[in-house]
Order: sequence, then C-alpha cells, then structure tokens
Amino acid sequence: MSRALPAFGLGLILALLLDQVIRLLPAPTPNEDGHWYLQTVQYHPLLGWSGYPNFVGTKDGIPIQTNSRGYRDREPVDVEDGHKPGVLFLGDSFTWGDEVRLEERFTSLLEASCGLVCDRLPALRAMNKGIIGYGTAQSLLDYTLGRDERPFDVVILALYTGNDLTDNAEVDSPSGPRPRLIRCERKIAGQGLCLEGVPVAPVVDWPEHRLINPRGRVAGAVGWSGLITFASQRRAPGVVIKNRIASQMGDVLSALKFPIVERTSEAPVTDRIGQMEAILRALTLTTHAGGRAFGVMVFPSARMHAGDAGELQDYREILGVLGRLDIPFVDYYEKTKRLRWQDLYSGIQGHWRASGHQEAATLLRSLLVTLSAGTP
Repeated sequence: MSRALPAFGLGLILALLLDQVIRLLPAPTPNEDGHWYLQTVQYHPLLGWSGYPNFVGTKDGIPIQTNSRGYRDREPVDVEDGHKPGVLFLGDSFTWGDEVRLEERFTSLLEASCGLVCDRLPALRAMNKGIIGYGTAQSLLDYTLGRDERPFDVVILALYTGNDLTDNAEVDSPSGPRPRLIRCERKIAGQGLCLEGVPVAPVVDWPEHRLINPRGRVAGAVGWSGLITFASQRRAPGVVIKNRIASQMGDVLSALKFPIVERTSEAPVTDRIGQMEAILRALTLTTHAGGRAFGVMVFPSARMHAGDAGELQDYREILGVLGRLDIPFVDYYEKTKRLRWQDLYSGIQGHWRASGHQEAATLLRSLLVTLSAGTP
C-alpha cells in the first residue's frame, strides 16, 4: 500500500501534465470570413440559425446581450407589464438593432414614449424577435414555431427591401444555407407554400457541432482541461452531427405548418415578388388565425435613398402587394425621402442610426393606433 500511493500520485500528476500539454497542439484554422454576428446565433435545422441564448458581448463599444430565448430583448416573463397590450415585432438586423444600443431601437422607443395614453396609443409591451440575417420567410417560420409564450395582440413585420427579396429567393447566406419557402401545388401545400432545404445542412463550423460544444455546460464547467479544449475545437463525426440534427428536427416538426419537399435547384427564385406575396399572405393568415392584428413597416436601404432605381422598382411592387393583400402598412421611404440618407443611416451599406429608429417609431405609432382599434 505504501508503494502504491506514490505511484498513484505520480500517475495522477503525469495525467494532469498530459492534459495540459494537449493545449499546445495546434488548433484548427479559424474561419476568418465568418461575420461577427455568428457569435450571437446558433445552428437551427429548420430556421438555418436562431438566436443564441444568454449571449453577452460588445460590438464597437455597444453592449450586446440576448435573453434566455436568444432574442435581443428582456426576459419573456414580465409580470408587471401583464396589463399592457403586447406587440410582437419580426424582422432582421434593423429590428434587432445592429449598430445602436438596445434603448435606441424603435421597439424600445415605442415602449418608452408613452405613459398611460399618448396620441391615442396605449402603453404597450414591445417584444422584439428580430434576428440578424433573417429574410421574411425565416421570420414567418420563427413565428410559426411560436417560441414566445407571452400573450400579444398585434404582430408587426419590418420588411427591408434592401435584401429581403434576395434572402427569400436564394439559398446561401453568411450563415451558410437557409431554408426556402416556395410556391407549390395547393393540393399538397400549406397556405400555398412548401418548405425546402431542411434540415439545413451544417456547412458552417457551428460550435454545436464540435465534439464538445465550447458554449455548452461541459466546456464551461471543465474549461481548464486540455482535453475539453481539444474536443471543443474539433468537429464531431458526421454521424454524430446527423443524429443531433435529427433530434432537433423531431422537436420542431410538430409545429411546422408547411409540407417539406426536396430541394431540386440551388438557383434563386425568379419571381421574387410573387414569392414575397405568397409569404405575406401566409403570414397574414397565420396571425389572423390566432386572433391577432397584422401590419407591416416597409423601408428601404440607404442605397435607395441615394438613388438606386432598381430597389425603388422593387419597393413600389411590394407596396402593390401590400395593397392587394389589404395589409395595413406604413411607408418609411415616403415619409423620410426629404431627408439625406446620411441623416438616417450609418453608411451606404449600413443600418439606421438612432435617428433612423426614431423615424420608424414615429411612423409605427400611427399604424399601431389603427391596429389596436380591433383584431381581424
């Protein structure tokens, strides 16, 4: 026994040394082309990606934090706000609030601007479900999954003509492949749409598909270990990833309202306006079926403010779609075209400044007054 203890101790020391030496092994080459926002999202087999829960970080000095459901919003249970009508906002990085602080976003401004009554708009709870990179189809799918359990009365879609048509029509993105809703035969379709490209292929080196998720509990609890570090840097075998994805798909299929069809082409959808119309029709039917009012804020890129004629044509066609579908909307461009794009946007390829969000909040007030007057 007296000889066994020193041997055991030496073995333990050698094992710990070996565990730490493993840290010296070269790590895989990082994907330097990955957009910064990939830190704030995670792989999702149906949506392509969803918000990463409880993310905390900064971008250009601006604090970024997500709640337990992955949205840049407060926690979903707010008892003290239970008496206020809820408004759910869908959209992309403009809604999410890229390049501005949380309190500068139009959703936060709408909440903070009123007491009990302000310009006939009651005090409200704004629920922000914007996700960076989402097209209109992904917003519809996210809404269909119904992950937000808080009650709400109105749904507002922020429709960005700068890239929403492209995001819906194409299959690639900085986050890898995305799902696509396409028009299909009504006898098999859900609301005239079928879903293709799911489960979404895990092309991006998502942390969720490493041997050990570096953002998971194991890595957090045993992060000192060289073995854990090694495993969190290496992609899991394909069969393991496939099984993980299959498990996730089983969790979401019950909420899916669109038939899944095989993707037969990687080519972009040619009739982008027709596709957008079908998606907006489905979103209208889905929200109204839940007894909620639905409206749209349509807004352009800085490029259109600077004179991009191509986007202006798309913009006008989308306004025509909203008119045909009888969807209440506000026209951001019409109300702000007197301003220079520099007054609203951070750059020609950028997002709204705080002033751009202020304009959006002002416009949405009138729409919300109309929608809060009654549900469909």
